[in-house]
Amino acid sequence: MRDMPEEEEVVLRLDRPTATTLADLIYNVGEHQAAGMPIARLSTDDSERLGRVLYDLWRALGIPLPYGDVRGREPRRRI
Repeated sequence: MRDMPEEEEVVLRLDRPTATTLADLIYNVGEHQAAGMPIARLSTDDSERLGRVLYDLWRALGIPLPYGDVRGREPRRRI
């Protein structure tokens, strides 16, 4: 068997409220994909929490931010 390169880990640390918000969002997106359930609107607080997670994740992956603080632009699919 040939040697497989080790996959690089990406590690983010989340506080409990952020982890809960992220878990809820992933679940809701899955239900939306599976059954067409509407995705619940996020509170401003939850949206800001997840924005920080996404920013940290992009930085950890070495992906440049698609747009700085420019509002009103359509987000691009990053991966």
